[in-house]
Amino acid sequence: MDSMVEYRIPYLGLRIGIHKFEFVLNDAFFAYFGQGEIKKGRIEVKLILDRQASMMVLDFQLGGSVVFPCDRCGEEADIDVSGKEKLVVKMGDRTGSTDEEVLELGPNEHEIDLSQYLYEYAHLMLPARRVHKKLSDCNQEVIQHLGQSDEDDTAPQDPRWDALKNLNTN
Repeated sequence: MDSMVEYRIPYLGLRIGIHKFEFVLNDAFFAYFGQGEIKKGRIEVKLILDRQASMMVLDFQLGGSVVFPCDRCGEEADIDVSGKEKLVVKMGDRTGSTDEEVLELGPNEHEIDLSQYLYEYAHLMLPARRVHKKLSDCNQEVIQHLGQSDEDDTAPQDPRWDALKNLNTN
């Protein structure tokens, strides 16, 4: 049995109008893809699908947390992620993506597989800097080590850098 079946929406039976769906992206979901940055986490997805005569508009709202090494201390940290995405699905002659936000489905299709889109959306929400919410949650030994001054370093100091220390950066 395909483990991604829960991320497929059979659209042929959907009436014209608004339909709501909910999905959960968990460790098993991310393990299925294998090569992405996200290995652990839980992201809840709320989808509003607006079915029209010749197209569908899918509005995704994602929110949850993923586990990453903290950029400050290296310990695992829960990183909050959230975002909104939109996908337009048009009924056409062939199946394929016309661009990042438009998917064309051919006449032989009967369902939309959202798993790849959800996987990509989850990765797009990742912040550039991944740190603990509070500095006090970090490994304090590492923080103290990083905060130590290099003044006790026995290497000779280059006098040319001394003039730069007095520059006003405001």
